[in-house]
Amino acid sequence: MKKWEIFDIFNSEKEIIAGATQRENGYCCDFSLSVYSGDPIEKIKENRERFRSFFPDGYGFIALHQVHSNRVLDISDYDTFNGWYENSIEADGIVTNQKSIVLTTLGADCLSLLMYDKEAGVIGAAHSGWRGSAQNMAKELFKVMQKRGAKADRLLCVITPGIRDCCYEVGAEVIEHFLEYPTTFRKKSNGKYMFDNAKLNYLKLLELGFKDENIEVSPICTGCATDKFFSYRVEKGCSGRFMNFIVMKR
Repeated sequence: MKKWEIFDIFNSEKEIIAGATQRENGYCCDFSLSVYSGDPIEKIKENRERFRSFFPDGYGFIALHQVHSNRVLDISDYDTFNGWYENSIEADGIVTNQKSIVLTTLGADCLSLLMYDKEAGVIGAAHSGWRGSAQNMAKELFKVMQKRGAKADRLLCVITPGIRDCCYEVGAEVIEHFLEYPTTFRKKSNGKYMFDNAKLNYLKLLELGFKDENIEVSPICTGCATDKFFSYRVEKGCSGRFMNFIVMKR
């Protein structure tokens, strides 16, 4: 197994492990890792244990109950834990300055943001579909990391695989939140719009002071790559979710 999408911007960072899982035939639910989307929980927990086995012993893993919010949880002061920390707290972002704690987010079209400030020794991860982006999740994640010493001009950030404007048709009720970013959408003859959430988040990061060379935007559209990633929209309500992750090595 171990089919992961690995991000170039973190390759030179020896202290970091970061990536995104891919769907895998031969495993239950195609190796989905979400306990909240309707698949058999015990089978998903088996998949999560397989995922955990690729990391050193003693690492802790945390996945929040994502609700399309802009709430960010700082777990820097949590007691050290091993294995999966089952947390029913509803939030979509998470931050820590602890080593060997794997921050995870789940996706099936919604993108995520993975951030790292080497000097401050802090990482963050956030799930940001259009609702999260409308609530400026990128800014909220940065603000919590900033409290732990992170600075925009030092932060590395990956915008993970997600559905792109080639596949993401939305209505005016979505686009009304992003009218000040006209390059992130285009109108169709049917009155709908094709929306690029990744580009939107890229522009928002630049506004926060992130350096262009410190931002990696994954070129992968989950709607086009259903052989590797789950797509809720293209697969018409699939329950599978892939997992984005980031951890500072012990």
